[in-house]
Formats: sequence, C-alpha cells, structure tokens
Amino acid sequence: MVERRFSFQDLVKEPVLDHPEKCPACGSDRFAFTRAHHHFLESGLDNVHLTNVEIGMCGDCGEKIVSIPHSTELMGLIGESILLKPTNLNGAEARFLRKNLHLKINEFSQLLGVDRVTVSRWENGHERLSRSTDRHIRLTYAVEAKLNEQMMEAIRRNLRTEETGSQVDYFVTFPLAS
Repeated sequence: MVERRFSFQDLVKEPVLDHPEKCPACGSDRFAFTRAHHHFLESGLDNVHLTNVEIGMCGDCGEKIVSIPHSTELMGLIGESILLKPTNLNGAEARFLRKNLHLKINEFSQLLGVDRVTVSRWENGHERLSRSTDRHIRLTYAVEAKLNEQMMEAIRRNLRTEETGSQVDYFVTFPLAS
C-alpha cells in the first residue's frame, strides 16, 4: 500500500472555528473539542484521513461533530492528490473527480465522449477503467478544474510512468490552532 501525505497548512491562514457551548443534539454543557484523526468517509472515498482536525464530542449523548474549515480547498487538494496517484483510478475516485467538478453524470459522459451508462458502470465498480480512460479522466479533470501549470507538469510526469495494483491512502494534516 502506498501512503501519500499532504499538508493543509498553506490553505488555512487563521483558525476560523466557532464552537457551540452546548451539544447541538441534546443541549448538554458537556461538549468539548479536541484535535484528532478523522476517517473522512464523507468525501465518498474510503482512503482519505484527516489528521489534527477539530472534533467536538458530547460527554452525555456521544454526538460527534467534525469541524472541517475550507472544505472547498480540501476537496480540491484531494482531487489533485488523486490525479497524482501512481495507480489506475478506481470507480469511487472517478466519481469523486466528477462530483468535485460539480458535473452531473450526463455532463461528464459528454465531456468524455461516452454513454452515461458507461460512466455509471465505472463509478459503481461494475466495469474497470482502462488505462486510456484513466488518463482521459485525469486530463479532463485537470483542464476543467483549471489547474496551474506546475500541477499540469506533475500530472504529465506521472502519466508517463506505468504502475498498477496498489491501494493509496491519503492523509491531510490540519494546522494546530494558534
């Protein structure tokens, strides 16, 4: 398994979190925030982990709130990391890239020049993406997301390598509050 770590540090200029004084679920005063690890399944991917993120927990009812500042930038950072992974995209990653572009499946299939059913089969894991389709999706995302030239060059270098088969986990480290 390949592990890619990247920092969220330069995206966060200042701590911008307002914390509730009471639990939003039960109203208890026993609600406290701490910094911890969060398996970010809300991204739609099972291999994204946020480290040093603020998590609120109620001591009475167990309600948990994960505070994720600058979520748009975070999703862009995850998208760029997916583009740079050395292995073929899987269906969940293709879906993440499409959704991060705010495209409906019909719009994405038009951009790629394929039927919407084909995109659905990729995203649901019923059909594997070929190497050429993988490259097409990566390049389409890069163009549509208007990535900078430095990122485009990194993608070009990455596309020239041939590596298949291993799972990649992504870890995002949030800065400590000042």
